Amino acid sequence: MDRARVAPILLLAAFPVAAAVNPPAVPGPLQASTAEAPAFMLRAEGVHVYECRVNAVGGYQWVFTNPDVSLRDETSQRATEVSPNTFEASTDRSTVSARVRAVAGAGSENLPWVLLSARSASADGLFAGVTSVQRVNTTGGVAPRDGCGESTAGAESRVAFSADYYFYKRRG
Repeated sequence: MDRARVAPILLLAAFPVAAAVNPPAVPGPLQASTAEAPAFMLRAEGVHVYECRVNAVGGYQWVFTNPDVSLRDETSQRATEVSPNTFEASTDRSTVSARVRAVAGAGSENLPWVLLSARSASADGLFAGVTSVQRVNTTGGVAPRDGCGESTAGAESRVAFSADYYFYKRRG
């Protein structure tokens, strides 16, 4: 075989190709900007923690206090949601914080899907350069409907939750 044809093939084989991440099908308001591309997706599994508290009208309700969620990809990349909409990579400690930009319902038993505007606090690492995050394919995680009252004030409820998180970066 001609060396001129073999060299480019060997060069390509030496560099693994990153798996393309296709954006999820979402309603219009949850779509990321056309200036962004999905960089990676992490699957979240864990719980949302709620506490039974007195509300403003003197009744009682379950109030979200914090997530206890681990995120992984197919290569076991690990991250945690350290506070609502703040993520930290366990391998390089890079972080990204986000705020809600758009919301779409996902049924009464599931947390809504969201589009988050993101700001990376790290120049390097997994979350460096992340500009948006989508939470989709949610299962569970909503506050309990009952069980919160005077006798259970201060009690904690841990509700199972899973979702897919798509992390976007600027194109180019």
